[in-house]
Amino acid sequence: MGHSVTDARFAHAEGYTTVAFGRSGDFVCTGGSDSLVRVFYASKAERDQEAITLEQHSDNVLSLFASRTKLVSGDEEGMVYSFDLGAPASPGAGQLSAEPSGTVLRSTLPARDVSISGNERQVAIATDDEKITVVSLLDMALLHTLAGHRGSVNSVSYSPDSAYLASVGCNGTVRVWDMREDDPSCVSVTHKMAYVCEPGSSMEQSKSRWSPDGRHIAVPCGDHAIKLVERGSWEVAAELGGKHTKMITHVSWSANSKYIASVGLDSQAVVWDVGARKAIQSHTAANALCQVDWNPRGNILAFTDCLGALYIWDDVVPIEQGHAPPYERAAVAATAAAAAAAGASGVAQTAGAAGGGLVGDLFDDSAAVDGGAGNGMDVDDDDGDSVEDAGDALDDFVVDDDGAGYSERQAPHQWMATGGPQSHAFQPGSTPWIGNRRYLAFNMVGSVVSIAQDAAHNSIEVEFYDKSLYRDIHFSDSFKFAMAALSDTGCLFATTTKELANDHSLRGAGDASDVSVVSYRGFASWSTNADWMYKLPPKEHPRCIAASSHGAAVVTSQGMLRLLTGGGVQRHVESLPNRVVTCAARGDLLLLVLEALGTVKSTSGSRLIEYEYILMTMDGQARVASGACPLSPSGEIVWAGFSEEGHPATCDSKGMLRVLHRYWAGRDACWVPALDTRRLSRERGKREAFWPVALSAKQFIVVTCRDRARYPPFPRPILDELDVDIPLLNTDTHAGQQEAKYLTTRLFCEQEHGEVARTGGEHSGDTAAQARDDLEQDKLLLRLVQLACKADKAQRAIDLALMIKLDQSFDAAIKIAIHQKQTALAERLMRIRDSRAAASGGDGDGDGGDIDDHGNSENELHSVVAPDVRHRRRRPPAVTYGQKPSGGDGSDDHAANDTGGDSDASSGDGRPPLPPPQHARVGGMAGAAAEGGEARELVARPAQPPATSRPFNPFGVAAPNTSMEIRRSDSFFSAADLHSNTLSRESSAAASPAAAGKRQPAEHDAGAHGRKHAKVAGRDRVQAKMSAFAFKSNTSAADALEGAAGDDSA
Repeated sequence: MGHSVTDARFAHAEGYTTVAFGRSGDFVCTGGSDSLVRVFYASKAERDQEAITLEQHSDNVLSLFASRTKLVSGDEEGMVYSFDLGAPASPGAGQLSAEPSGTVLRSTLPARDVSISGNERQVAIATDDEKITVVSLLDMALLHTLAGHRGSVNSVSYSPDSAYLASVGCNGTVRVWDMREDDPSCVSVTHKMAYVCEPGSSMEQSKSRWSPDGRHIAVPCGDHAIKLVERGSWEVAAELGGKHTKMITHVSWSANSKYIASVGLDSQAVVWDVGARKAIQSHTAANALCQVDWNPRGNILAFTDCLGALYIWDDVVPIEQGHAPPYERAAVAATAAAAAAAGASGVAQTAGAAGGGLVGDLFDDSAAVDGGAGNGMDVDDDDGDSVEDAGDALDDFVVDDDGAGYSERQAPHQWMATGGPQSHAFQPGSTPWIGNRRYLAFNMVGSVVSIAQDAAHNSIEVEFYDKSLYRDIHFSDSFKFAMAALSDTGCLFATTTKELANDHSLRGAGDASDVSVVSYRGFASWSTNADWMYKLPPKEHPRCIAASSHGAAVVTSQGMLRLLTGGGVQRHVESLPNRVVTCAARGDLLLLVLEALGTVKSTSGSRLIEYEYILMTMDGQARVASGACPLSPSGEIVWAGFSEEGHPATCDSKGMLRVLHRYWAGRDACWVPALDTRRLSRERGKREAFWPVALSAKQFIVVTCRDRARYPPFPRPILDELDVDIPLLNTDTHAGQQEAKYLTTRLFCEQEHGEVARTGGEHSGDTAAQARDDLEQDKLLLRLVQLACKADKAQRAIDLALMIKLDQSFDAAIKIAIHQKQTALAERLMRIRDSRAAASGGDGDGDGGDIDDHGNSENELHSVVAPDVRHRRRRPPAVTYGQKPSGGDGSDDHAANDTGGDSDASSGDGRPPLPPPQHARVGGMAGAAAEGGEARELVARPAQPPATSRPFNPFGVAAPNTSMEIRRSDSFFSAADLHSNTLSRESSAAASPAAAGKRQPAEHDAGAHGRKHAKVAGRDRVQAKMSAFAFKSNTSAADALEGAAGDDSA
């Protein structure tokens, strides 16, 4: 069947005329110089019916945009109006309706172009004042004013997913704006790409449009050609030219993005095959043409000329010649089925109900459509849209999700599952084409770059970071590899289709009918031929590939996981759900990331993507871990890999890095957020993005992309290192920063030891390395304990101390508490230390006093004076700071007291030893008189558990039985020495013969005067012990204080 163009239908007066099809394809709208907007039926049977005329404008209508339920028009006076549109469920079922819904904008300059966002919430307006105005369609409130053009703006176009906005200025500059942020920013600027024109005449201006699949922007250029700008790289991917001889005024994409229609001042309407990059149809009119638009549901074009005439071009694409139709077959079939079902059910819809106006929704009883219309939705908003949206993940549109008067009749935000793969698989470290180059792989080993040469072949460059181990590789690529996975032992290449390679740049990838190839190039120098190649069966193409020192993995479109060795031996094949998004390998581990079963989609068009992961061995014989793979809201996984130590990690589109923790424990595995790069960018106050490369130890290796660019440039840029920083609360405080450092250190230490336990290898240094890691963590905890003591937060200090692993570090925490004059805290920590020591000395199950979370003991350890005073065995001597251990056999009286030192011994640095406190000698003499000369210490202690009982272990950890080595370099020990020396001089003065003569009668008589001195000395003894920091690992604070109380009683 040949194409046919209808006769001119003069819809408006002579002048610039606009045209736009409705989203459903049932109607076509026009606007002209007579200040009128007209709505016509689009079907052949109803084209001759009278059009709806809208007379709100008072000047020439220069811009027009029609969505599913909205029509927005702008005029030369600067007025922009909004209309609610309604269409019948099927031909003949009812009349069209168009009702004004409000004034969008009042400007003083002409509104040259308008564009409604994909979710129908916003409209962008281009005027002659060098700025772009973004207005909300919900409440007509001004949202944004985008400034950046150096001249009037003549074209704006939203991407289908509403993420980007493309604009063109009269000076030929093309800008792309990121509309996902609260403050939209310009991510790409290209000068002198489009036509350079003078503002003031719409006929001498061109319009650019975004493709329905969201992958390209069609920009008419000064050489009368159309350049296709690729999304993401913002580079020209292809060029269509050779037909137009004058300025191209307007372009329009077909619904499936396979064709472009263009019109120009040369009176030509041309249809281009984007894949073949050539014109397949053309029509020459009698006058210069203004605008053109595709019917989203049919093989129909509509275009207008400068005399106000409307033309309808039927059967535009010659399908009978083997060309693909310009629409999605599933969408059209679903539309027809829905219309037939609606007609069979006898559901009558009025114009207001069909249009979905607010009044119709609220008062029209016929607005409720039964199940035959598809999930209770309006027939116009049929299942075909769901099918189309399932095949095109970017084509999302809002339908009355907030009750603001759209045609949707379902409950707001009702969710439904849509089947089939929702997004393309991707290769970690790969990019789209940037000019004629593309990264196929990028990691810490090196980079693999594909360079487009001609239609027959590309070239591959493999550049390594370590030039001492590898030599760079350069070879001609006749297969046009679309994937690569680089490891330290070899590089795996694969060819695949454009869709699976996520490559719609019209170069590099093959078609679905081509046979895919998997090729491996080994780096081993001892092997004469380490390369191998396999051809996959027909219709089986790689989705993603991975390589490591233990072999290669290929995930195919047929749901196959093929595992091979480095030498090319096929050692395992299994079937997987055909939902694998990406994969990565390192060592003997393979990480697979899959979309969850059925992407959930709301009636507003938003998607809730969820992911799953499988962690398995490279030989396919064991599943290490599996489960849900979390991501940030409204985000997608953009990178997956392993750290240099072998820990799985992912990064989503919101900049959140996550590490899989305890994966060696199977079900206990969990994803820990390790770094929020967007928060880091905000803290830096810069407009930058981070492209993930690798994770090494405690650093995230990235490429910093300036001005919000998404991919690294060429040549290969310098890598940046971001310190891993777990996103905790209050990280603006010193304590919060220290907590983040501690959690990060503990995370990677546990990861390292867990990987050793999984592989059965030995840790470097074995127990010494474990102790070193524990000490590193304890140092951070001690800093936190010190901050808690300074802030007088005793309970926080106890919680931190309970996390300490080494006994020496716990003793240091006690010293910190005393140095900060937290005596009660120090006492409680000493009780906890004694419980830990008892647990480590026994069998760990003793019941010698339960301690609750706040350090309280059921044995009343907080009591320092017992009701009865009992004689205890002599405790082993403890070394006080400034003294050496006594060399006697323990018969000396001084060995019984807490100083435990030899009175004649001197310290190693020449300092005089601390003499025993006075009350110790007094108590010793009194004890000798009471016991017949044998010196014993009177100590009051709480009741001890039976010897057969097992000590209670409330902490679940065993601490070493070693004492803390006191370092003289600590600043507060010097202060303690000074105070101890002062006490020593006072004690020496008290021990003079004169003082002894005065004290002798009291000692022998054991009278009241002696008891008074003993009490005073008891207080001095406690003060001396606390000041000199004489702590022993096998005695508790209760023993020391009860000993002092016993002397007081004596």
